[in-house]
Amino acid sequence: MAFMIVVIIVGVPMWWKTTEVYRVSLPSADIMSLSDKPIEIATKIAIYTFEKSRGELLVKELTEAYAHNELWRPQFVQIVPFEKALQTKTPAALENILLKVEEIKAGDFVFIEWPKLQEEVLLTSERSALIRSDTSSTRIKQVINTLILQTHRMQQILNANHREAIKSEAPQTEYDVVVSILNPRPDIMNAKWNVRMAVETYIAPFLKEVSQISNYTLTTQWKYQLPFEADLKQVRDASNLGRHYALGEADLPHIITSIEKNLGVGITAKPAINLVVYITPCDIAPVHIYNRQNKQATRQKVDSFISPKWGGIIIANPPAEACYNYNTAQQPVEFYVNTNDVMQIMLYQLQKLLDINVEFNIDGVKTVALEQIAPRRWEYEAYIRRSVVMHIATASNTLQSLIKLLDNISYIVINDDVGESINDAYKKLLLAKQALAAGNLLAASNYARTAFVASEHAFFDASLLAQLYFPDEQKYAIYIPLFLPIMVPVITSFTMIRKLLTKLRNAKKQKVA
Repeated sequence: MAFMIVVIIVGVPMWWKTTEVYRVSLPSADIMSLSDKPIEIATKIAIYTFEKSRGELLVKELTEAYAHNELWRPQFVQIVPFEKALQTKTPAALENILLKVEEIKAGDFVFIEWPKLQEEVLLTSERSALIRSDTSSTRIKQVINTLILQTHRMQQILNANHREAIKSEAPQTEYDVVVSILNPRPDIMNAKWNVRMAVETYIAPFLKEVSQISNYTLTTQWKYQLPFEADLKQVRDASNLGRHYALGEADLPHIITSIEKNLGVGITAKPAINLVVYITPCDIAPVHIYNRQNKQATRQKVDSFISPKWGGIIIANPPAEACYNYNTAQQPVEFYVNTNDVMQIMLYQLQKLLDINVEFNIDGVKTVALEQIAPRRWEYEAYIRRSVVMHIATASNTLQSLIKLLDNISYIVINDDVGESINDAYKKLLLAKQALAAGNLLAASNYARTAFVASEHAFFDASLLAQLYFPDEQKYAIYIPLFLPIMVPVITSFTMIRKLLTKLRNAKKQKVA
């Protein structure tokens, strides 16, 4: 009897407790309802015109145009004309005066009327655009939707049909930016270039300016005897050399494949952005890229191409005079790489690879020439806005997928670290949405980035696999043989107790009778 009591009261609860899977409590229902409340994005768009009535009309028409928009909550405000503004002589001076009157923070924008403008809309490098006196609200709305807010791209991110692509598109929090110079024939090409100084002068300041979303580690390297593995075709021309070599568009992916394994990238967990400068040997120089129609793709000084998600390659052809001397004297050629030409293209490639650059073709709308290393502020803040939405969408999908997985497989361990990451990601997602709705773009960016990192950490945590191969069925199959021998006496004791109770009951009945 005592043995049976010990087994039932002590043994069974102990067995149940020791085989229990530890699972931190999670806000599963709240996480699954994250998508129920759509994202709302607020921003302020100020408008200044020389006539007060025209400004009022533009604000009224634009406000009505966005009145029923589910995603955007723009606040259109009028900057009322005042004497000091009316007396300005240049657009730059007018903008400086207006920015002292109306605060235009990150994510906001201002349209400034300037009567002498040739274009309907001229976008500057800051958070502003100049408009003509006859520019309509329809044109302004087109610029806002296409360039400032980039509505089409936002809808692609939020569209359910694009969910599968979001994971790969979401900007990572860290990148390795590797600048590689390939000199396949150092025996004939004595390339001269202080690449470290060039990178510190051009690339490093650019990356510093765009570090709101991601952190970048910048490195440089030289690689020798690493040629292009491509079928170059000689093309006769009227140059001093009398020929050049054509690199077909179809061969470009093969070039990346041939050099990628020798670049030495990928030794860290961070994704890499490859920026490659290829020093063309004089025996095959110059090399020009040809499109699929067998036409020379560009007439620029430097040929280049981009492979999305991987990087870009710049073909640095030596001067024709240098190669002409090599062909006649067969002596090594000193080749000084043109830093300005190469780095301007490299900066452009970086903007394209990071998806910051905006290309458009709208009649009557132009941008001022970029005269700085940093990207246009309105372009970069549009990129930040897209990144925030990507991070929110990706983190929400990751958390919801993880909750479904954990609910369906009850024997997966949820330790404190995973639980903390899930809870932190959920809280930061709510804060990111609130910041977007309040028009605080940079705060929303920080919250969304933290949520993205926490959700990824939780989803890929190795502890989730701790009991993945030890489900309940296997647990019972292992423990039942251990407990069965000691349960036989317990079951026998139950039989003895039943017989004893029956005997006592019968004896009691006989006594009563």
